[in-house]
Amino acid sequence: MAKDNSIFPRHLIADLKIIEQLRGSFTFIDKDNIYWTESYIDEETGNKWLYYRVDTYLQGGGYPIFALQPLPDTKRLIQLSLLSENDDEVFAACRTLVDNELTKKIDFRSDLIHELEHIDDNQRRQRIVELTTLDSASNRREILGKTLEEINLDANYYRSIAARAAKLKGQ
Repeated sequence: MAKDNSIFPRHLIADLKIIEQLRGSFTFIDKDNIYWTESYIDEETGNKWLYYRVDTYLQGGGYPIFALQPLPDTKRLIQLSLLSENDDEVFAACRTLVDNELTKKIDFRSDLIHELEHIDDNQRRQRIVELTTLDSASNRREILGKTLEEINLDANYYRSIAARAAKLKGQ
């Protein structure tokens, strides 16, 4: 089956139908059994793609994502969540931010809330807040080996961002 070129340029794809179409038309390169990823190459363009999953704690292994390599960094993921015209790409960017926070300890919340406070699209703001759980005040940082003051600083950080996100959702 030929791939549908109307989906490009895309950086992230979370639409299962498109993912399966591309996996069928791209050349399989490698499988990483430790991180549960697969690498592919688009022979027409030379672009490399990575198949991975986010929210792997969910029954069924989480949500599949197909990403153009090199993988987008935090700044680019935030841009994609704010600017992409594709709902599945917004979903993939948001859930990848959360997954990177959980697995790689890469913080995104302060940068994202700052950007959200400067856009006018209330519907998009609400969707991003929900997809990233930005309005949750739960501390996501390690507490082992930290002083009480450090733990409280972390907790205040998450509470502050959650309050700002809740305010945005209410607008």
